[in-house]
Amino acid sequence: MLAALAPLAHDDVRPTLPREQRFIALVAAKWVAEGPPAPDRTQQRELAQAIRAGQADERWNDVVRQVRDDVRDRLAVAHSRYDDFADDGKDKEP
Repeated sequence: MLAALAPLAHDDVRPTLPREQRFIALVAAKWVAEGPPAPDRTQQRELAQAIRAGQADERWNDVVRQVRDDVRDRLAVAHSRYDDFADDGKDKEP
């Protein structure tokens, strides 16, 4: 869907804007065409590796908290009203 917006922003919207706003539209069209930068998953990979290696057992509460935070962040993007109806364990200790 984003790929379809890039030509629209570049070819149809940009020319209709005042001259001083065209550069911003050009940058936006380029960003849409390329897509957002990939998120840095280094911390998640390291955590997964530590869990598999049994190195996270003694800090389990921190691990659960970190995983919950990551899932909550992902859901905030994918389902923005998630916090309105979900039991995410905020009221419970891991």
